[in-house]
Amino acid sequence: MTTSNAIELVLEGWRKTVAFIASGHATDFSGRMKERQVFRRVRQEISELTQDLSLALERPFERWHIDLVAATKDERLAVEGKFKVQGDGAIPDNRKAAFYDLFKLERYVDSGNYSSGLFLWLTDEDSYRRAATGDSRDFSTHHGRVYEPGKMLRAVRSRSEMPLPLSLTRRYEFSWQRVSGPWYALELSILAI
Repeated sequence: MTTSNAIELVLEGWRKTVAFIASGHATDFSGRMKERQVFRRVRQEISELTQDLSLALERPFERWHIDLVAATKDERLAVEGKFKVQGDGAIPDNRKAAFYDLFKLERYVDSGNYSSGLFLWLTDEDSYRRAATGDSRDFSTHHGRVYEPGKMLRAVRSRSEMPLPLSLTRRYEFSWQRVSGPWYALELSILAI
């Protein structure tokens, strides 16, 4: 199995999960641990597709925990993700947290312990797909945004221990895809360089 096959299987499990959520099951995933619940569902969907991937949730890496790890004998894929719904609030902080997840994914892959990474996001909140203003302007996740490697992302504050300013080493194109109704998903790959 190649890394691209592992990525394809994880994406297939993710897409089945987001379709399930968007079909009226968002309330099945609620509370402070809703993202963990989403990734449990993703793991379940992948397990029904194949037994060729070893799957682990909340795998430790340095001081962080990776949402999902999918591995074969030769490949390891790190997955981080977001599930944000209308009413969650904290939109500027969540944008920053998304870029911090990309930062962490780059560290996982650059460590040599992971062959690639995926950042996955599902939301019904339009604000994430529109250009940001104010303190989170540099961290905008709007549709069509292109982040170029090395661009310094600045903010006055963040909720987490993320370094500010923050800089990433890869190019990212934010292309939100409609799932159904108000639901949109974002999928970004992090490959070894």
